[in-house]
Amino acid sequence: MPAADDRYVLARGDEGAHRLRVVNSVHGPDSEALLLRAGLRPGLRVADIGCGVGAVTTWIARQVGPDGEVVGVDLGPDQVRKAREHADAEEVVNARFVVGSATDTGLAREAFDLVFCRFVLMHLPDPAAALREMRELLRPGGVLVCEDGDFTRPFCEPPSPAFDRTFELYRAIGARLGLDFRIGPKLYRMFLEAGFPAPEVTLAQPVFVRGDAKRLPEWTLTESAPALIEAGLATAEEITAVAAQMKALAEDPTTLFGMAEMTQVWGVKR
Repeated sequence: MPAADDRYVLARGDEGAHRLRVVNSVHGPDSEALLLRAGLRPGLRVADIGCGVGAVTTWIARQVGPDGEVVGVDLGPDQVRKAREHADAEEVVNARFVVGSATDTGLAREAFDLVFCRFVLMHLPDPAAALREMRELLRPGGVLVCEDGDFTRPFCEPPSPAFDRTFELYRAIGARLGLDFRIGPKLYRMFLEAGFPAPEVTLAQPVFVRGDAKRLPEWTLTESAPALIEAGLATAEEITAVAAQMKALAEDPTTLFGMAEMTQVWGVKR
């Protein structure tokens, strides 16, 4: 049964696993570079909050090596199951996975050297509470690393009404649920308010002209369709029509898609 504050509108488990793997193919290289800049290294104990199907978690496990450990946390039991299956398939033995909320992980206080989350805070009604929880998990001198998007920033070149409508609808369902789908630029100040005195910040925005990455906006639209229809924000007929146009755009190699602009912030717990 979903938790009372579970407002995630996209597919989980087997249904959402392929999309999440493609998301990691899009944003994974930037996340990996960010984590290394923030100090990820062998021997660290790491928590990956909102771990999804465990793609980043298993990569972190390889970086920290046999003397380190990573704990992946996700609210969805199906996600945790898929993450365990992925780690087992990759023969990763220093990663474990637990069901828990970003605002109440159930993990030990001051037990981690680094805590990471990506595309988590935008799905929470109280992201500041999650930052406080993650700060509590860090030992003094530990590092919090967060990435999140601004969904006013995706673009299509040449411009497309279907592309614009896809992201208009996604932002609208987020707002209806009390979520902030342009939280990325706010992360720096949120870190300051959470007690990180001198956070670092960078931006990343992947772009694509071909491949499954260009299907992500279409898949996001179709997975959020039940929530959009229930909220009265779109009809099934409109979603079907827009999704078909998005699929055609994705298959057109002359069309450029810019994905969500990601704000990447990391800070040290003093």
